[in-house]
Amino acid sequence: MKRQVNSALTVLVCFTAFAITSIGCKKEAAEPEPEVTTGNEMPEPEPEVEVAPVEEPCALETVYFAFDSSELDSSARSAIESAVECYRNQNPNVRLLLTGACDPRGTEEYNIALGERRAKSVRSYMSSLGMNVGQISVTSVGEEMATGTDEAGWARDRHTSASEN
Repeated sequence: MKRQVNSALTVLVCFTAFAITSIGCKKEAAEPEPEVTTGNEMPEPEPEVEVAPVEEPCALETVYFAFDSSELDSSARSAIESAVECYRNQNPNVRLLLTGACDPRGTEEYNIALGERRAKSVRSYMSSLGMNVGQISVTSVGEEMATGTDEAGWARDRHTSASEN
């Protein structure tokens, strides 16, 4: 029996010694010495992060017209040119619906026809810049969407806008 106790004690002592040497003792980590500075050091520059440009979706800005006119002015032509260039580069197969509108002056029939002429004027210019006329539909709302009550409001009502079909 003494031999069994000595064996058990020997195994226990060996196991304890093995555990202590395997785990080791935790050592206190020494704090690093602070760097000596003069106050004139420049901080390290932040690494530059490259950001890929995000393409804005194409859109035709609203094109405004003079009273009783379907002729494009220079700002309208510029807006149309920008939109056509964008559609050619980003979405060459886009289908557009151009909607012509009028202010409330004039008869309903006249305003529907004028709104259509305005939309067709924009379509014609887009076509002259290389867009396929088959991609562009036109419609007119005449005066039904007009909200202006004075000359400034009526000027906003005289327009053609685009939406993707």
